[in-house]
Amino acid sequence: MSPQIISLVIFVVVYAFIIFNVLPRSSVSLVGAFLLVVLGVLEPREIVTSINWDAIGLIFGMFILVRMLTDSGFFDFLSVKVLKLTKGVPINVLIAFALLTGLLAAFMDSITVLLFMSALSIQIAKKLKMSPVPFVLSQITAANIGGSATLMGDPPNIILGTGLGISLVQFVRYLAPISMAILLLNTLYFVLFYKKMFKKSEKFDADYLKNLNPREHVKDSYMMVASAISFALAIVLLILHEKINIPVAYAGLIGASVGLVLNGKKVAHIWESIDWEVLLFFSTLFIIIGSLEKTGVIGSISKGIARLANGSGFITKGILLWMSGILSGFIDNVPFAASMVPVVKLLAPAGVVSLLSMGLIVSFGTDVGGNFTPIGASANVVGLSILSKAGVDVEWKDYLKAVVPITFINILAAGVVFALFYK
Repeated sequence: MSPQIISLVIFVVVYAFIIFNVLPRSSVSLVGAFLLVVLGVLEPREIVTSINWDAIGLIFGMFILVRMLTDSGFFDFLSVKVLKLTKGVPINVLIAFALLTGLLAAFMDSITVLLFMSALSIQIAKKLKMSPVPFVLSQITAANIGGSATLMGDPPNIILGTGLGISLVQFVRYLAPISMAILLLNTLYFVLFYKKMFKKSEKFDADYLKNLNPREHVKDSYMMVASAISFALAIVLLILHEKINIPVAYAGLIGASVGLVLNGKKVAHIWESIDWEVLLFFSTLFIIIGSLEKTGVIGSISKGIARLANGSGFITKGILLWMSGILSGFIDNVPFAASMVPVVKLLAPAGVVSLLSMGLIVSFGTDVGGNFTPIGASANVVGLSILSKAGVDVEWKDYLKAVVPITFINILAAGVVFALFYK
């Protein structure tokens, strides 16, 4: 069996195991990477060179920073502050929480954001005597949209950004305005879609809101300030990394290191809450994708896309956007993003569409397309799981009915902008 067939078979099998959740995804990808070496497709030294260390370092650093902010009570403080600003009006609560979710997801892991936002929304819905579904669905979709706005917003962005050399500044300049416009459109849609439900809801008790004190939800004021400063430092370094000539990974790691030093023994147990499984999964996944690149499978995929586009920049952008959007609705968007990095690199020399434009289009499609199904992104799974634990089950048909129309509109609207302005 040729190395090309072996690498392709291993990739397909690993992908299938991930999609159907037969085994933990990190276990599957680790076995796949090990087989590639044992079967001679990759040399042992190529394991190290295949891994995108910039992506791993940045993700690791952001994990630490977000965990410190969470432990300090920062998110509880912020969400209660926003709740008071809504004055207890149900529609205002949905709008404020959806926009807050999108904004936070632009800078940190959407799973963390959904964990506290959806839990808080369930409590609020009980006081309003209405279903929490409108709040949580608007937040799930907002998290995936907001995550598309920056380099660190979603893991696919980090993988595509570091792999293709797209900086935080470029993400914010070219993609953030589109993402924010789509976020507003998305929020308005959910207000209109559930307007009958809001008419039947009740307002918050005025005394309850008056007695809410955001400061009471802060677990450690010093830790919150120190962690916020460290997080801000990481963002500044991400903006300046090209000018001061440091790798992207250093931005996250330096910010995390400062936070660890400032917080001292208060964060001694932070290592127990780091998601090491995700880091292992990403690392081994890069190895598997590296084998596809080495054996020419990626080259064949790139040539196939080029033939379909037939030299048209418009068609090329359309294929990349809708392929990314639709596929990410059904399969894990992390391996998809990793496999698209070498595809975009091989398409770039044709000059039909710039590498920057293709990278941003694929990133947007991968993030926002995750809204298409309940399993399209981690935020979806987490949000719906929290609803289920609270005794509110959202069936596939109900999710699709509410979310698919606006997701299609979001991608279509963004596609028009990409077609007109992205060269």
